Amino acid sequence: MLSLVRSGPTILKIRLSGDIAALTDAMEEISLSNWGSDFSKFNDSAGEGDTLIFINDKADVLSMIYQTTIAPAAVLCALINRRLLGGIHDISVTPPNIVMRLIGNLDAAIDQIAVDFKAKEAAGPYLAEHIDESSVLVTFTSEPINRPVPYASFYGRALLVDKPYGQLMVFLRAKAQEYLNIAMGSPDWNEIEITMFDAMDQFNLHYNRLITVLLGLDVGLIVGEAWVPEYTIIMRKSEVYQVRLLTPISAQEIKRIALALEYDDGGMRVVDFDVYFKNKKLSWQSELKQLKGYTRDQIGVLHRKRLLSSLPAEAKAVLRKLDSDIEKSGLRR
Repeated sequence: MLSLVRSGPTILKIRLSGDIAALTDAMEEISLSNWGSDFSKFNDSAGEGDTLIFINDKADVLSMIYQTTIAPAAVLCALINRRLLGGIHDISVTPPNIVMRLIGNLDAAIDQIAVDFKAKEAAGPYLAEHIDESSVLVTFTSEPINRPVPYASFYGRALLVDKPYGQLMVFLRAKAQEYLNIAMGSPDWNEIEITMFDAMDQFNLHYNRLITVLLGLDVGLIVGEAWVPEYTIIMRKSEVYQVRLLTPISAQEIKRIALALEYDDGGMRVVDFDVYFKNKKLSWQSELKQLKGYTRDQIGVLHRKRLLSSLPAEAKAVLRKLDSDIEKSGLRR
């Protein structure tokens, strides 16, 4: 499933009136992680449901940031139970900000969202500088949002919407595809067929590899699967497994993913994946426009490296395990 809208981290700001040592000791006892003071570093690793805790000293200067999956209310309960409120001047909390994925002309969609919700513009590290803002901050990226999004991958524009967080999340989720279509310039998504043929009878392993990658990269919706007949040049019939994908991603990018999955780390081709778009089979040679002089195997290995670098950690671990299972079987092309 393609994720288009999710919540960002909640930020809890604690301004001290006393010594910071007692509070930081308590934070470590609560088992909070990633202490430091670099906001961009924490924003890189903060995902949906996470809490960032900003601790400011007496002069209201940021001294420390903690990151945790513990809810803000649970953190506050822990501080109260440790009788630490005497050293705290005040506490404030933001509603979770909203992260939205758009592909194409992001400005076109952002302009429409601004009109629809009478939003104000925001830019820069807004959450770090305006943590007490009551409006909900909506940030945008073209990267998959089923994982933490690096700070540098957020678009330069953001919006402040004066609407309760829960209501805004419901509205944006309901209209997310409409805004994506505006950014793409067309309501038409690509329907792509990926077929798999495995002469070594490792179908389940290769099928799971494909699904792991499609879900890990969050490229679209799987709308159908079936065994289908395929005919060779000499009209010999065989059965291949077909996965139909509905995606805003280009057919050529899906072809690159398929090429990457055909190879293992040693550069050995372990399966055949074909990609069809508008009833036309995409050739690997289409990659030669950008990779002149490369062989098919070299192109596959290059795309495999790119694929591994872009997968989230969980999906990469699953893919590595499936690759290992194929290697242990001893059945190779």
